[in-house]
Amino acid sequence: MPDLVNTMSNLLLKLPFSRRMEIEADYIGLLLMASAGYDPRVAPKVFEKLGQVSGDSALRDYLSTHPSGKRRSKLLSEASVMHEAVAIYREAIAGREVDGFFL
Repeated sequence: MPDLVNTMSNLLLKLPFSRRMEIEADYIGLLLMASAGYDPRVAPKVFEKLGQVSGDSALRDYLSTHPSGKRRSKLLSEASVMHEAVAIYREAIAGREVDGFFL
């Protein structure tokens, strides 16, 4: 019985919070990537490709501590998230340009 209770609490209580933390980490990573001068518009494509390689499925997504690659790609592509990251990216690359050359 304790195993069943532990499994159910894990599925219903722990995993959703873990996935939320992963999504937040993806968002922060996107902003850090942009501020370092890397184009953030590439990130959703990478997660989509990783989802294809790992074979995303609904059951796997539900039981995993991480969101699926497809879900991560969708969330990072959302207008507000991507708009903020692209603005940071443009600011970062504009600051590195000197006399038409990038440092």
